[in-house]
Amino acid sequence: MALVKAEGIVLRTMNMGETSKLVTLFTRELGIIKLVGKGVRSSKSRMGAALEPLTVSRIVYYQKENRELQFLSQADVVEFFPNLPADLEKWGYANACAELISRAPTSLEATAKLYPILLNTLRAMNESAFDGRVCFWGFQMKFVGVLGLAPNLRRCLSCGAAGPSNLNYHFDFSRGGFLCGKCPVDLGLHKISGETLRALADFQTFPAEKFLLYKISPATGREIESFFRGYLAFHLEEIGKLASLKFVHKIAEQKIASVK
Repeated sequence: MALVKAEGIVLRTMNMGETSKLVTLFTRELGIIKLVGKGVRSSKSRMGAALEPLTVSRIVYYQKENRELQFLSQADVVEFFPNLPADLEKWGYANACAELISRAPTSLEATAKLYPILLNTLRAMNESAFDGRVCFWGFQMKFVGVLGLAPNLRRCLSCGAAGPSNLNYHFDFSRGGFLCGKCPVDLGLHKISGETLRALADFQTFPAEKFLLYKISPATGREIESFFRGYLAFHLEEIGKLASLKFVHKIAEQKIASVK
C-alpha cells in the first residue's frame, strides 16, 4: 500500500458513522479521488477545515490498487473561499460547478483542463464585485468545450453567414449551432436573440476575471438560462437533472423576476 500526495478541490463530502467522512476530491493530475477520512469529524482531528466543500487542500492518502475508496492520512488547507458560504446565491452556483465536475464523464486529459477553470471560477466568485450567475455561465460554456461539446456560435449552420448580429436566430441543440433569420428552420428549434448569442460567444473565450464588468440585461439573462438548461439536458441528460442546477435555476428566476 503506497502513500500518495495530491492537491485538489473538495467537491463534496458525506458523513459516515459518528466521526468519519467520505470526501470527493478533484485533482489536476489524478482526476477524481474518493477518500475515507476516519475520525476527521471528532474534536481531536485537525483535518476538519481542509475537508470542507470547495476548499483547495493538500492531502496524503493510502492508495491500494483496485479499491474505489482510499484512506486519508493527512489534509491541510491550501486555499479557501470564505465569501462563498456567506452568499447563498454564489454558494449555490459554486456547488453547481462542483457537481457538474463530479458527474461528468472526463478523461485525465480533460481533468487537467477543467481543474484551472474550476479554480479560477471559484476565485472570481469569491470576490464580492463579481456576479456569481455570470461566472457560472462562463464555467458551463468552458465545461462543455472541454468535453468536446462546444457549440458553434460564429456562423449559420445552413448558409455560413457570420453572426451574431442584431437579428434573431434559432438554435439547433442536436447540431450544436444556430440558423440565421434568412434560412428555413424546423419547428421546435430554440429561439435566441443576437444579444444572447454574442454573450454566449464571449463566454467561450473570456477568462473568469473578465466577467467583473460584464453586464447582462434581464431578457438576455432569461435566454441564457434557458439555453444552458436545454443544451445540457440534450447533450448530457443526467447532468441536466442535477439537484444543484435546479437550485441555481430557481435562484436565477427569482433574481430576474425581481428586476422586471
